[in-house]
Amino acid sequence: MSRTKQFEESINNPFFSRIGRRIILIMILLSGTVTLFTTLVQLSWDYKEQFNSIDQRQLEIKSVHAPLVAASLWSFDLVSLQQRLDGLVNLPKIAYLRVDSDDYKFEAGTPVTQSVVVSQYPLLHLDPQTNSSEEIGQIYVESNAQEVYDYLIRQFVYTLLLNMFRTLVVCAIVLMVFHRSINRRIFAIAKYLRSYNPRHPAEALELEHNYWVAEKEDELDWLGDETNKITANVSTLYQTIRQEQLRLNDFALVSSDWLWETDENGYLLYCSETMKTALSIEDNSKPLLRDVAGLAECYQLKQHLQRRSDFARCEEQITMNCITYYLMFQAKAHFKDDKFLGFRGTAINITELKQTQIELEELNQNLERTVAERTVDLKQSMDQLQSAQQQLVEQEKLAALGGLVAGVAHEVNTPLGIAVTATSVIREATQELNLAFSNQTLTSSQFDTVMGRVAEGSEMLESNLNRAAKLIRDFKQTAVDQVSESRSAFNVLQVLDALVASLHPETRKIPVTPQLNGDQTLHMNSLPGVLTQVVSNLILNSVNHAFTDQPQPSINISVSDNDDSLLLEYRDNGCGVDKSLHHKIFEPFFTSKRGKGGSGLGLNLVFNLVTQKLKGQLTFDSEPNEGVYYRITLPKELPSDATPEHNHDFHI
Repeated sequence: MSRTKQFEESINNPFFSRIGRRIILIMILLSGTVTLFTTLVQLSWDYKEQFNSIDQRQLEIKSVHAPLVAASLWSFDLVSLQQRLDGLVNLPKIAYLRVDSDDYKFEAGTPVTQSVVVSQYPLLHLDPQTNSSEEIGQIYVESNAQEVYDYLIRQFVYTLLLNMFRTLVVCAIVLMVFHRSINRRIFAIAKYLRSYNPRHPAEALELEHNYWVAEKEDELDWLGDETNKITANVSTLYQTIRQEQLRLNDFALVSSDWLWETDENGYLLYCSETMKTALSIEDNSKPLLRDVAGLAECYQLKQHLQRRSDFARCEEQITMNCITYYLMFQAKAHFKDDKFLGFRGTAINITELKQTQIELEELNQNLERTVAERTVDLKQSMDQLQSAQQQLVEQEKLAALGGLVAGVAHEVNTPLGIAVTATSVIREATQELNLAFSNQTLTSSQFDTVMGRVAEGSEMLESNLNRAAKLIRDFKQTAVDQVSESRSAFNVLQVLDALVASLHPETRKIPVTPQLNGDQTLHMNSLPGVLTQVVSNLILNSVNHAFTDQPQPSINISVSDNDDSLLLEYRDNGCGVDKSLHHKIFEPFFTSKRGKGGSGLGLNLVFNLVTQKLKGQLTFDSEPNEGVYYRITLPKELPSDATPEHNHDFHI
């Protein structure tokens, strides 16, 4: 019988179900084994019970009936004795009785010839007067064991037949239940899957239910739901693959590239329409790829085809219709169990790229000459730019120093003017005193008055001359430090204090007085001129840019010891810098006062002096209307190899 016919008959006939028959067979074997075992156990119990019953019956003869038989025998009442024996033979389990007394023998029943159970007991007469017993004979009892065996066999057969019938009925019921609840629904799923076509999907599978034999939403319902999901996914996948296939066909038709496939012998199984048209390949023909007329001169391609391995970047030149084309062939070799199946490859038209490459090669040859010429010009321009850059940096430094000179000159003029006035007062008082002394009109009161004016003028002269001397000394120290880059050991706050004093003419314009804080004994072995240049540029930058709208300007400079380093923190409470400009703050020529005297080199000079000259680190932070904060970390002992001689090349 064919599988299809078995499949159709199994839907309606439960006995054609292989799973159901296998389950029934297993149930019969298990039930038969259990039944046989339980029957044998029951048979063993019955066997013991039957033979125990025989033993009990024979013991009853001994204990109950033997004394009566002995009394009848003692009184020689033979009729009563025989009646008793005949009555005892009718008892269950008793087949034969015999009484032996001397030459007398009394029998009842039929002697057992086989399977006999024998017991023999003495017949004792008890004398009531002397209370002594005397044996007067023997009673012989036989029971037929064959009856027990026949009974046990009948019970065994009846039990087996009953259990067999019960098992067959249960198995038949189970098979019907299995068929209706499982088998038919499994076959319904199989029938649905056999008739399923992803191109024309049918309605969703619905399994039948029987209230008494199948529970709603059981495992087979889950299987049916999963079958619907799988078939729906397969339908979706088929439609997707179909769309991709159509899309690929469309791409192959409109593509300017060639698509081709060969078998193991090199015959062309497939090629795109563009390849057919270009090489004049007839439809439904399968020529050898290496024998196609248009590919006759493609020697590298033929060598790759003979090797039967993947290849790429196989460039070939083909002439078609008196036009030269450049094609790039590549292919993948397919194998199955080490057997070559053929190639699948493409050919890309690189004619335009090849022509462009040729033009580029010609252009490169001309470009090399042009680049050489431009390189010479660029080198000259770079030399000029570096020279101008160095001049700008020096001008920035000298401009700061020039402003310092102008401010100090203005500051010095005030005490010197007062000193000149005081000198005039002293000279007039001296002339007055000499005139009065010559005329001998000098009085003591006049002398006291004139000498008081002389003393007051001398004190004013000395005070202002000392003031001018201090300004000249601070200016001299600051100017020397800023111009010189010699290394020395110096007191940090002392140098910065002299710098602040020399910058007073500039800071007075705001007005703002920089506040210095720190350890008075803190020393460095570094470049004091570079350090004063850095702090001077920071102060002047704040003066020029920070305090336009600040009614109470302030500048705080703190210096602290940080192990082997010195930490200099600079703060002002000016207008601050927007976050978007932080990355530009140290760039050369970046200034917010372009055209108003700002060169944009001040902070760039600060950055280069700190990082390159002083070998330190500089960080910057600011928020709008919250001032600026510079954190400068410098080594207290400048490395010996970092000491500059006459190097002014800064990175800007």
